[in-house]
Amino acid sequence: MVSVNKVRNILRDLNDHTGWRFAVGVRIRFANPTLLFQTYPQEWIDYYNDKALIFTDPTIRWGLTHTGVCDWDELRADDEAGMMKQAAEHGLRFGIVVSVGDVASRTLGFFCHADRPLTAEEIAFAADRVQQMHDATEGLGEVSEDKLNDLRAIGAGLRHD
Repeated sequence: MVSVNKVRNILRDLNDHTGWRFAVGVRIRFANPTLLFQTYPQEWIDYYNDKALIFTDPTIRWGLTHTGVCDWDELRADDEAGMMKQAAEHGLRFGIVVSVGDVASRTLGFFCHADRPLTAEEIAFAADRVQQMHDATEGLGEVSEDKLNDLRAIGAGLRHD
């Protein structure tokens, strides 16, 4: 059963843990997340959407085809469109992707810093919270639209500064 409070607490943990930026796409089906929570700069979000970078994003491609954790540096060779360079220009330079769940309902987390790689502790924390989010949203496809709206509203309180 999906718990709004549990999702809120996980996001609060992620938001308060460190100075990182993050995006978590929850229960991705047919290449679309049921829920999306992010603290990326609004300029980057707008740029990413305007340029339809989802179609060339090597971190998305990796997350949809693998599970586990991958450092963005390992994906730079597959970034023919230069999406990662553009992300770095928006303050998203050092990062990881976390992917959990089966191919029919995957949850992806993206965590990054502008000025340094993530520490081993941050990576473990991120991986744990993405797994918790995935577990906390079991059955998300069967919740009411009102409950989905309550869950989506949680993201409005995340920092974007």
